[in-house]
Amino acid sequence: MSGTPKVFVYGASGYTGKLVAESLAQRNIPFVAAGRNRERIEEGMEIVEQRLGRPFDAEIAVANNTVEELSPLLQEIDVVINVAGPFMQIAWPVVEAALQANCHYLDTTGEQDWVLAIREKYGQIFADKGLLLNPANSYMWAAGAIAAEVVLETEGVDSLDLVYQIDHGLPSEASTKSFLRMVCNDQFYLELNELKPWPHDMLAQVSLPHRGQVLHALPWGGACEPVWYMDDPRVLNCKVLTAIGEHIVDGVKQAIDAFNEQARDLPQEQKEAWTNAVGSQMDTGEPPKDELDVQRSVIVCNGQGRRVTTQFVMNLSAPYTWTGEICAEAAKRLLDGQLKKAGFQSAAKAFGHRELLEAFHPGGFCNLPE
Repeated sequence: MSGTPKVFVYGASGYTGKLVAESLAQRNIPFVAAGRNRERIEEGMEIVEQRLGRPFDAEIAVANNTVEELSPLLQEIDVVINVAGPFMQIAWPVVEAALQANCHYLDTTGEQDWVLAIREKYGQIFADKGLLLNPANSYMWAAGAIAAEVVLETEGVDSLDLVYQIDHGLPSEASTKSFLRMVCNDQFYLELNELKPWPHDMLAQVSLPHRGQVLHALPWGGACEPVWYMDDPRVLNCKVLTAIGEHIVDGVKQAIDAFNEQARDLPQEQKEAWTNAVGSQMDTGEPPKDELDVQRSVIVCNGQGRRVTTQFVMNLSAPYTWTGEICAEAAKRLLDGQLKKAGFQSAAKAFGHRELLEAFHPGGFCNLPE
């Protein structure tokens, strides 16, 4: 395997970054593994090689997340995959450098406010250049958009209600910090084409078709499906809740309650410093790679219209591993010229929801609609 890398993975040494690297290598896609610490990147790529059981084609690049340091590294690159967060805090230069170098931009954020912000600032510019701007190209929140597109195939559906449910969820350090910083801000759902905030102390009970037990669920940052569909003429309403797992939901709720008591009225910078500190305290180290038969997940998408209701229950297990898969699959399709729609898009619209389901079904990640 050889060739000039056209894919640039920033944050490659982290938990999700290694999974993205592994999925790229499985597809024999050369890439640049980048970040701020060479030793950590080299150690991360050694782990990837051990998992694969063979060498793979990757270069290592070291750069801080500044436009000045990143831009020279992107001159021969077509696709930037950003896996370094919290994104609202540190990802702005990566998007700007990608735009200046005429690169497609993907990231794995779960932060709704970040997605809204780059949609507003960069969406039209990327579209005008024929480039994809695809934040949240990850289990959260690309999977729900795929499920939603299946439901929207039913004529007359104009309202979407989604629940992510995960068994034995294992949030990484970066995911924990990204989620906690989302409670610094309002978390929105879509109602009659308007974004409206969830209550700051929201804890819902959800009943899922495959479980006898009622589970606790949270807005989990509001999700990105309301953002994907806020300007879609097919959709009036969109709500998303996440049942992350009974083993951690109480601790998450306690952290949210503590934030509301101690930090809700602080200036934004101090709010985010508070959530970073609590995220570091909650972190228990890098979790093991997730497994299809342990970290099982379903996404239940209910659709409603004036005269119709429908539902798609989408199995999508091993969420972190699948995040690596959707990033690598998106990169492959971009390199192969299979982009369906440029600008600010979910993976479902950028590449086709049916095409993505067909791609991931053979690997055991997901079911196909009936």
